[in-house]
Amino acid sequence: MDDSNIPPNQPAITLPPLPSTQPHHPTPRIHPSSLIHPSSLIHPSSLPLIHPTATVGAFCLIGPNVTISARTTLLSHVSIPSNTTVGTDCTIHPFSVLGGPSQALADKSQPPNTGKLTIGNSCTIREGVTCNVGFSAKGTVIGNGCLLMANSHVAHDCVLGDEVILVNGVLLAGHVTVGRGAIFAGMGGTVQFVRVGEYAYVGGATVVSRDVLPYSMVKGYRGKTVGVNAVGLKRRGWTGERIQWVERAVRAASMGDQEELSELVKRVGSTGKDDLMRVVDFARESEIGLCSLHEK
Repeated sequence: MDDSNIPPNQPAITLPPLPSTQPHHPTPRIHPSSLIHPSSLIHPSSLPLIHPTATVGAFCLIGPNVTISARTTLLSHVSIPSNTTVGTDCTIHPFSVLGGPSQALADKSQPPNTGKLTIGNSCTIREGVTCNVGFSAKGTVIGNGCLLMANSHVAHDCVLGDEVILVNGVLLAGHVTVGRGAIFAGMGGTVQFVRVGEYAYVGGATVVSRDVLPYSMVKGYRGKTVGVNAVGLKRRGWTGERIQWVERAVRAASMGDQEELSELVKRVGSTGKDDLMRVVDFARESEIGLCSLHEK
């Protein structure tokens, strides 16, 4: 082509870039002071493990195989060492350590920390909380809508249902199961392998070494059943009559009175039978015994 045929002052022609063969993904908001392991940025499937709408604040440490889902925020100084999935719409406050190795002193011939930590959606995790990965492949699971207040601890292989609340300083040992809506007041805790039923309430500074019945209230240093979680059940819309039936069932189960339990199940109406059967089934499945009844 003859350059003399190009008019003077003609703007240069810019060709569009060739299309990339790599998939394009928006990038999440990650503070430059935070350290992210490469395997947590892009999965081998080319999908980002940290969602584009997630936020990672200042001075966070994200190790390998960590997934942070949509609209979840790590405020600052959060450490997630490895093998952890955090659900959507969670808020994690400073100095929490999630997904650290378990503290189990178990059989050294077994490979430790083979499980992971899974945190559900809409959870709030306050300052200084620690949650360990599973020692076994079963893993540690925290349900949806949970609130873990400052300095609480969830050990390896625990399973927390939805809407569980751990108040400041609560310590759960390994392999503990906590049912939906249960509440631990401040400085409470458990030994290993304890089960806590749904909507139960464990009082402040209470150490639980036996299973806690659904709907019950347990208080005192060694955890005695003192009644039912009437306030919590009323807040969930339970009627007084429904609460009374459950209270009688909890008392009978705590005393080991199987005859009384059977009689209650026969007499209760159809709407309350499911509540009582949860108490009956929970008591029947207990392997370490139930918290005994506190006789006033």
